[in-house]
Amino acid sequence: MSDAGPSRSGLEFLGRLAGGLVHEIKNPLSTLRINLTLLKEDFEEAHPEEHALRQRIEVLEAEVRRLDAVLNDFQRYAGMRRLERQPHDLRALAGEMVEFLAPGFRRDGIELLADLPALPVEVDAALLKRALLNLLLNAQQAIDGGGRVVLAGASEHGMARVEVRDNGRGIPAADVERVFDVYYSRSKAGSGLGLPSARRIIEDHGGRLELASREGEGTTVTLWLPLRS
Repeated sequence: MSDAGPSRSGLEFLGRLAGGLVHEIKNPLSTLRINLTLLKEDFEEAHPEEHALRQRIEVLEAEVRRLDAVLNDFQRYAGMRRLERQPHDLRALAGEMVEFLAPGFRRDGIELLADLPALPVEVDAALLKRALLNLLLNAQQAIDGGGRVVLAGASEHGMARVEVRDNGRGIPAADVERVFDVYYSRSKAGSGLGLPSARRIIEDHGGRLELASREGEGTTVTLWLPLRS
C-alpha cells in the first residue's frame, strides 16, 4: 500500500466538502445571532432590572461570535487557492499590516515597531498579509499589561528573513512542539489556526516558518521567503 499523501483532486474534494459543511453551520449560527440580538432588545425593554439574565444572553452572543470566527478561520485554512504571485516589497506589505494594527496595539499598551530593509519578493500579497496578520495578532495576545512587538528583517543567502519578536509570556518548552498543531491554542481567544495557516501560506511560497520561545521572556517567529532574483 502506498504511503503517499492525498492527491490534489482528493484535497480539492475535501476542500469543497469542508466549505459546504461550514456553509451549513454558518446559516443557523446567523439565525441564532439575529434572534439573540432581538431577544436581548425585547428583554431589556420588558425587564430592565434583570441584569443577570441579560448577561446570560450576552454570553450566548459571545459564544456565537466565537464559533463564527472559528469557522471563518477554518474556511481560510482549508480553502484550496492558486497563488497569484506578483512582485512586491516585503517591507511595504509588512508596513501596511503595522499601520492597520497599530491602533489596537496602542489600546492594549503595546508598542509595535517595524525595522525592515527593502526585500523584493514575488508573492500573493493577500495571502502573505494574512500570514503576517496571524503572526502579529498572536504576538499581541501573548502580552499582558503592555509590552513590545518588533518586526525586524534582513536578506540572507538569497532569502528574505522577517522576525516577529514579542516580550510576552513565552511558551513552555513542553508546548513549543505543539504550537503548529491545528486547533492547539494557549489563548482563550485563539482558534488554534493562526500559526498553522501562516506556516501553510509561507511553505506554499517556497519558504519556511520557525519559532523560538522562552517562558517568561517572549517568542520570536521567523519567516523565510525566497528573494526575487
